Amino acid sequence: MSTPIDEEIHDRLHAFVDGELEPAEAEAFRDHLGECTRCQEEMEDVLQLQSLGEQLARQQASPPLRTTPRPEKASRGRAFRPVWVHRTWLASAVGVSLAAALLFVLPRLSGSEEWGPEALALGPTRSLEGRLSWRGTSTYRPYAVNRSGNERPTEPVPLKVLARLEEEGDFQGVAAAHLLRGEREQAAEALERAPSTPDADSDRALALLSKGELEAALILLEDVLERDPNHSAALWNRGLVLRELELNLLAAQAFTRVAERNEPGWSTEARERAASLKARTEARSRRWVMALDANKALLEKGTPLPEGTLRDAPLLARESLYLSVWSAPSARRLRELLPLARELDAHYGARVLEPYVERMARRDFRQRGPLAATFSEVLAGRSAPGAAETFIRNIQAAGETDLLLGALPLLGLLPARLDEYTRAARELGDPWFLMDVELRRAEAQFAQTRLGEAEATVLTALPECERQGLDARCGELESFLTHLYTVQHRLVEAREHALHGRQRARATNNMELETRFLQHLSDISRDRGAFALARAYSNEAASRLP
Repeated sequence: MSTPIDEEIHDRLHAFVDGELEPAEAEAFRDHLGECTRCQEEMEDVLQLQSLGEQLARQQASPPLRTTPRPEKASRGRAFRPVWVHRTWLASAVGVSLAAALLFVLPRLSGSEEWGPEALALGPTRSLEGRLSWRGTSTYRPYAVNRSGNERPTEPVPLKVLARLEEEGDFQGVAAAHLLRGEREQAAEALERAPSTPDADSDRALALLSKGELEAALILLEDVLERDPNHSAALWNRGLVLRELELNLLAAQAFTRVAERNEPGWSTEARERAASLKARTEARSRRWVMALDANKALLEKGTPLPEGTLRDAPLLARESLYLSVWSAPSARRLRELLPLARELDAHYGARVLEPYVERMARRDFRQRGPLAATFSEVLAGRSAPGAAETFIRNIQAAGETDLLLGALPLLGLLPARLDEYTRAARELGDPWFLMDVELRRAEAQFAQTRLGEAEATVLTALPECERQGLDARCGELESFLTHLYTVQHRLVEAREHALHGRQRARATNNMELETRFLQHLSDISRDRGAFALARAYSNEAASRLP
């Protein structure tokens, strides 16, 4: 609760600004102002009303930092913390005016005094996930995770600190203080006035990261690490950039290098971050490998898929069902597949596979059985040389045309016999194969350099594929479109489809398709001269290979 004496000293603000206090009173109020948030806020209003900002700026030996925010770029990456609120222009301008004023009204600190968390009035935890290189903020403090999600974490660095740093010409320090205060634009402007050193450039990259400019941040950090391969802050911030790009294995490698430096606090946190990032990707990879093994057992031994396998890899489960139907030697074996067919129909939201399996179970296995046995030999790679044509004719003669949907691709007869494949797909009526027909038609058009037709084919098929919810097929269509646009050097469109396709693959845990999109993104980045990004995508893809 405020006392009358407290209120009396607050009331002296206007007299202090107007120079009406006695020297002893002014000195006492000067000391009070350095610690009183209320008086600092009121002084902002006074400075604004009296336009003291410009007057005080003219008294400086060097011009103050330009604080008017620059226009945002038309296209920008996703923000590092998009839920944070932005400061207004007025608050920024008044803040700098007050900082300038404090140069005159606060006592000068000794130039030999060391900067550190105490001098900056920093708390025991840090608000920035990134790592600042400036000497006053480089000491380790645990990261305070912002769990509310509705405000931007900041640290109230005193304005007198900003004033002193600017007076000393320490613009890297000015930028660090602005970043801690959540003032990203002001930090960027201060760094424009700082010399280019590994420390300053690492902080520049952190400012870019905070604004969501991931590619620019990565390029700058690569340059820092080329000059100083063991720059801890640059390695740390590079790990954060790579994590935001969802290149988790590379990000883990960056944090592992920090951990190996055995820096108090930083190395422990880096080790934890590396383990968490690596575990995320490895967990997905394990689920994919387990699904591969389970589907192999389904094909070879008829072993039912364990619970959760379809959820972890729906593409593999659907492909395994088709292969199992085509190689089933009896109606009994087909009926054993009905539970999987029902589960797949429920997953995809359409009753397609259960009716198909039921129809095939009613076929005459005196004709279908031998064809299924031959299909099993083809699937195992044991078919006799030159037997392909005979097998295809036997399928057509028996009327078991659904087998063509597996036999023609396995025997390498596409796209030469695309018309027969198309007729079989239409007869079956399964959207899974109808979409594959469109993809294979586009591939044939591409091979004949009919690029416009190939593009039109896929662009027509993709909305229908999405309507049917066939994620894996849609991903394959998008992969083709990405490649087509890359060849045509339509890199903006190629990148858009590659990023979207990668997210589609991640959502369904399709590790093979995601790796393909990483390779696409590497090619696109290389073609537009973004070599740091190209290397990152390529190295992440290589890290995922067995």
